[in-house]
Amino acid sequence: MHKVLLAVRVVQKGELLGYCSHQVTLPFAPFLGLRFEQGTSCTLWETMTGSELAPAVEKVIYDLDEEQFVCLFNVDIPLKASFWRDDVDPRPGSVSAIGEYFRHMPIRDRILGGSTGRVFYE
Repeated sequence: MHKVLLAVRVVQKGELLGYCSHQVTLPFAPFLGLRFEQGTSCTLWETMTGSELAPAVEKVIYDLDEEQFVCLFNVDIPLKASFWRDDVDPRPGSVSAIGEYFRHMPIRDRILGGSTGRVFYE
């Protein structure tokens, strides 16, 4: 079994709005492009606007200190589901443990390709 942190960065119009995360245990190592879904009890990727996203893992990191895989996702609307734990507000001077995992992924203007989850960069 593998300990995995699902880390989400919320970026809207090039501006960082926040981070959220959830710890899971998987019987396999996660990989780039993997999509996570949950049964009908909770809509995992439901947003504050009521829409549902289908993001894929954009990057997988193995954290040697925490002995866990970290799956990085970017979304453009804050998530609503109670599944997610919100991280600190991304204000100047604040430190985010989740945000540190994104340090090598610059924020870019993004256009999400609807329900396909495909991402296009401007």
